[in-house]
Amino acid sequence: MKKPVKTDAQTKARSRGRPIIVATGKRSKPRPALKAKGSASQTEAAVDLIRSHIIDLSLEPGSKLDEPLLVNHFKLGRTPAREAISRLIAEGLVNSLPNRGGTFVRNLNLVEIGEVIFAYQLVETVMAQLCSFDDPNLVEDLEEVQARYIEQIRSKSFLGITSVNEEFHLRMHRSIGNALFYEFALSTHRHVRRLLVLLYKLENAAKSILEVQLEINMSEHREIIDAIRRSDRVALSMLLPAHAQQAQTRLLNVMNGNSVPPLSIKRSAIESLINAK
Repeated sequence: MKKPVKTDAQTKARSRGRPIIVATGKRSKPRPALKAKGSASQTEAAVDLIRSHIIDLSLEPGSKLDEPLLVNHFKLGRTPAREAISRLIAEGLVNSLPNRGGTFVRNLNLVEIGEVIFAYQLVETVMAQLCSFDDPNLVEDLEEVQARYIEQIRSKSFLGITSVNEEFHLRMHRSIGNALFYEFALSTHRHVRRLLVLLYKLENAAKSILEVQLEINMSEHREIIDAIRRSDRVALSMLLPAHAQQAQTRLLNVMNGNSVPPLSIKRSAIESLINAK
C-alpha cells in the first residue's frame, strides 16, 4: 500500500519539467480540509501543502494548478487557495501563463534543470568562502540536523530527506549574515529539492545505487562538519562545490544509463519524456 505523502511541516514536526518520471495517470484521494485557525495560518498551511506536492512531484511539472483544483481536490478554502498560488508564483515554483490560460507548476526540462544546477553550485561555492567559523553554535546545530538527516534516510522519505538536507545547508548560509543572499539560497534550495526527489526516484529503481548515494551524502555532510570544526577554509572550499556538483553527475549518469541499469533508459527516451508537452 502506498504511504501517504508527508508535507514539510509534518516532517519537521516529527523530527524536531516535464519531469523525468513515469506518471501513473491516477489522482490521489482528496486531502482533508484544512482546519481554520485564521487567514494567515490557513494560507501558510496551504502553501506548505501545495509546495510539498510540487517538490515530491505528485503535482507534476507543467501541470495546471488553479483555484478549482485546490478547492475541490485539496479541500482548501478559496481565499487560502488563491493566496497559496500567489505565494508559489513568488517562490518560482508556479508560473502564471495568461497565454495558456492559467497557472502551471514550473517545468523541469533540461533547460530548467541546468539553471537549478548552476544556481546550486553558485550558492554553495560562495558559501564555502563566506561561511562563518565564528558562529558559536554552527557545528552543534549541523550535528543535530545531521542526526535527523540520518533518520530520514533510514525511513526512505525523499521529501523528508530533501527537507532536512535543505535545513543543513541553510544553517550554514545563515552564518553568513546576509539576508539577501540567504533568500537567494532559500529559493535555490527549494528548486534543488525537486531535482533531488526526481533523482532519488530514478535511482530507487536500482536499490543498490540508491543506498550507495545516500551513504555518499551522509559521508560528505560529515566531512563538511569536520572542516567547519577545524576552521579549514581550504577543505570547505573543495567540499561544498563538489557536493553541489553531485546533482549534475548523478543526472548525467542516469541519462547515460550508467547508474540505473534496470531502467534501461536511453538519453533519447529521457529527453523525450522531459520535452513532452
